[in-house]
Amino acid sequence: MNEVLVGATLPQFTDDPDRFIEVARRAEECGLDSIWVFDHIWPLTGGRERPVIECFTALAWIAAETTTIRIGTLVARSSLRHPALLAKEAATVAAIAPGRVTIAIGSGDEASRPENEAYGIPYVEAEDRIGQLASTVRVVHGYLGGSSLDHHDDFASISGLPPSPVVDPPARVWVGGRSDDVLEVAGTVADGWNGWAGTPRRFAQDAATVAGYAGDRPVELSWGGLVTLARSDDAARERFGDRSAKGWIVGGPGTVAGALGRFVEAGARHVIVTVPDPSLPDVFETLAGEVAPALA
Repeated sequence: MNEVLVGATLPQFTDDPDRFIEVARRAEECGLDSIWVFDHIWPLTGGRERPVIECFTALAWIAAETTTIRIGTLVARSSLRHPALLAKEAATVAAIAPGRVTIAIGSGDEASRPENEAYGIPYVEAEDRIGQLASTVRVVHGYLGGSSLDHHDDFASISGLPPSPVVDPPARVWVGGRSDDVLEVAGTVADGWNGWAGTPRRFAQDAATVAGYAGDRPVELSWGGLVTLARSDDAARERFGDRSAKGWIVGGPGTVAGALGRFVEAGARHVIVTVPDPSLPDVFETLAGEVAPALA
């Protein structure tokens, strides 16, 4: 079996930037393979008053404050920025952290509409969402590849745009999402694909679809989801509380490793977890020290 990488998202929904960056440093120090930020102007839960650290400024910050760990977006929303600007931001972060950056891109959905509208950013309706995503992925991938960019379709028109900075190796470009059209974009254009949540069986089906579109072209397959981890199953259940367990993996190191291992068996070579409070002193250490070795 190939190496399995293990990563985690950062505590981005906070008004404490010191906590955010401290958790990023701890993730690197304890041996995790990657750390990730979401792309929301406000959280999907808790309303617009709930604080959040913006995606690409946060990514540049952790690029400068770490040295070896992979960093990325999960996912950058294709509708929040012009694709050339998104590509420029990605290239700039890649210059700060060469070889460590992954820009996973997704289309968002109806739940994202209020964010766009509140900030005066056009919202892409459902019938155009996949086309706009595919257009954005092509622009970002082409720009990061280092060639002068010409791209013309219904969503963007770019003529002779020179990329800058040019970084070798360039940032990786992934696609996140589960629809058939998204899987085709991932397999034909992107460097990787992320499937969020779901079952191992569904992940295996989607991963096979991506691989089928990719053919001989290598595509990194990753899974992401919600995990509550503690030193034992009982401690994890206590930490989880009385929330609905639907969509969550809850347990000690052995239980979490077993659940994540089923996604690895289904084809994932990179697993990325979101935990309720990554600043707790045992979470990343247990993930890196006990769960990750069990997956490898």
